[in-house]
Amino acid sequence: MRGRPLLPFLSPLLALSVIAAACGGGGGEEGADGTGQENGGSSTTSNPAATTSSTPGPPPGPPTTRGPAPEVTVEPIGAMGGTVVLSGEPAYRGVLGQIDPDRNVVAPVALPPAPAAPGIAPLTGLPLDDPAVAGRPALLVKIDNTAKGRPQEALARADLVYEELIEGGFTRLAAVYHTHSPLLGPVRSGRTTDIALLGSLNEPIFAWSGANRVHAALLRRQDFVDLGAATIRNYFRADDRPGTYDLMTESDVLRDLAAQRDAGGAPPPHFEYRDATIGLPASAVAATGASIDFPSVSVEWTWEAATAGWARTQDGSRHVDAQDVPVVARNVVIAEVGVVGTGSVDLSGSSVDEQLFLGTGRGWVLSDG
Repeated sequence: MRGRPLLPFLSPLLALSVIAAACGGGGGEEGADGTGQENGGSSTTSNPAATTSSTPGPPPGPPTTRGPAPEVTVEPIGAMGGTVVLSGEPAYRGVLGQIDPDRNVVAPVALPPAPAAPGIAPLTGLPLDDPAVAGRPALLVKIDNTAKGRPQEALARADLVYEELIEGGFTRLAAVYHTHSPLLGPVRSGRTTDIALLGSLNEPIFAWSGANRVHAALLRRQDFVDLGAATIRNYFRADDRPGTYDLMTESDVLRDLAAQRDAGGAPPPHFEYRDATIGLPASAVAATGASIDFPSVSVEWTWEAATAGWARTQDGSRHVDAQDVPVVARNVVIAEVGVVGTGSVDLSGSSVDEQLFLGTGRGWVLSDG
């Protein structure tokens, strides 16, 4: 097992980066959706952690604190990298696929965030124009992040975005839309890393292009509304995008289908947000930015006073979406997580890994510069 970061972008856009992740392209940028199986053990490597450039400055004030963690019955996983054999398929050697959605495998270390106040978006902490939006399901969509897949549609309008490492050292995005309902894409395939994300959103709508048979079977054991391209026909190919990177769908259509099925649940708050009256913790250090060097992708977050957010740069170019809106996150969380091989390989022979986004670990939070 090795440590890497899993990153999210936070809101209005919240970015979550995982230093450790798996998706997509193998020896090149293609092949992410066609993965085979490997019954042998997986090799492990390590990737450099994120680095920050900082300037000294006095921390403003103490953080808020909440009460003790709730007591729950914990049934920990017996071993990392255990084997689960699906009927008629080669062995799965990951971890998240072993977890029952209703089972507690780690003890909480703090109370979860308090329920959002009426009229407040649970994932962003911002006021809603329509209070009824708070009660609808979140929509989690897997989105390509290679050069052929960018610019992505309406990425800057997502409530949360997780950046996962995939095959070949590239990254894929798992974007969560709750407040807005734009055109989505390019839609790509799922991985077992997504199990941890799906479980945190209380039966979200899941938009995905599919997965190999083993990963798809493990994903479908989870609690979500399956509106993927293998399940419904409400996807289309964009004429102005290259093949494989052209699968699109409309979030309004997916929400209507979920409502017709009376399926899905409102997402719980994932974070507690400060207001103008609450200062930063005493341990906070002023920083101008952070960089994350994935094997095949270089990412930088740079504080911009003009936008009061962290502007994202990928491979030396400012990241903008298909509407030419810069990707700027109010908060960025960099989480260092463990990684195990799943037993699957892509078409070029690269291991399809799984990031263990559960439990406790080291992380960095970028907020307010």
